[in-house]
Amino acid sequence: MRILWKILLPAAGVISSSLSAVDADATAFGASLHNHRGAPASFLFLPKSTSQTYRSAFKRQRHQIITLKNNPSWNIPRGGQQSLHSLRSYSSALFDGSILSAATSSPFLQYNIVIFLVNLLGMMISLIFPGMQYHLDLLGTGAFAVASSFMLLINGLNSSLLRVQISSLAVIIWSTKLAAFLFYRALKVKEDARLESTLSTKSGVVFFWLISFFWGAISSLPHSLGVASSLEGDNTGLYSGTIIYTVGLLMESIADYQKWSWKQSNPSKFCSGGLWGISQHPNFAGNILIWTGIAIMNVPSLSWQLVPVACLSPLILWNFFLGQAQGSITSGVELATKKYGDDPGYSDYIENVPLLFPDLKKLFAK
Repeated sequence: MRILWKILLPAAGVISSSLSAVDADATAFGASLHNHRGAPASFLFLPKSTSQTYRSAFKRQRHQIITLKNNPSWNIPRGGQQSLHSLRSYSSALFDGSILSAATSSPFLQYNIVIFLVNLLGMMISLIFPGMQYHLDLLGTGAFAVASSFMLLINGLNSSLLRVQISSLAVIIWSTKLAAFLFYRALKVKEDARLESTLSTKSGVVFFWLISFFWGAISSLPHSLGVASSLEGDNTGLYSGTIIYTVGLLMESIADYQKWSWKQSNPSKFCSGGLWGISQHPNFAGNILIWTGIAIMNVPSLSWQLVPVACLSPLILWNFFLGQAQGSITSGVELATKKYGDDPGYSDYIENVPLLFPDLKKLFAK
């Protein structure tokens, strides 16, 4: 789990530095609110419907700040209760709720609030029913579909964009499919030995669901930033992203089905047939392609400052799944070695089959 933090914390740093790089010049704000250039970082996530609210609130608070600085009470004399009262009055005026009210109408924030609430529900269930695992993937993975469906219903004009509709549908299909499969598997398998130690304590439960929330928020960056943009993007990115997404969805779905079917007839043997014969974790590779495709769909609609933020999703997924495949994040590799280590074919499989993506040269050479 410490290694997982090493992956997530740098990601948070990149997001922060990328957003800080956005020019916050107040004079450029009024003219650039709709084209995302020169606006404060927080305004990049806001729909056009809130532009008037922001413009008036921003100008009003800027005027208040200038007045406050030019007022003699800015330099508070000793014992100057009246001056202190004036300062408090100005400070109160700066936080009248206008910005907070408009910020909560941002599609980007709304999407992540839904992700947070669904994971909060999952955490409450885990605390009330210790050891229960049925709901973990149902809620953790299903949160993507809930948030995307919610945004389609309330996102107004942005939801009419073909790019937003396809991106939302892509997330909903993937999330619903995977959550349903993992829930069905949980009903059959009952428990995942890899999570027993983590979920055995309250602190472990809180940590698990916090990671689940951050995982959802970071994985969704291409989509959550995309639905907040009112720009159409371009057809090349939309079509090529859809193709890559479809390949990834098929790869993940087929891999999950093949392994599940294999385990039903060969419960004591490791899966090496189908896609699992050319990749040790084809489901992970498929997931990376899914979010790469969604990123390609949405990146053309984003301002240049947000492009590296959106690209964090597939990059972090790659590093996370690679860590899982190598056994540095979870105990999956250790458990598999204990279970199949005596099988001579398993050692040969581990040594010759790529961890994530198939070796295309060897594949086509055959």
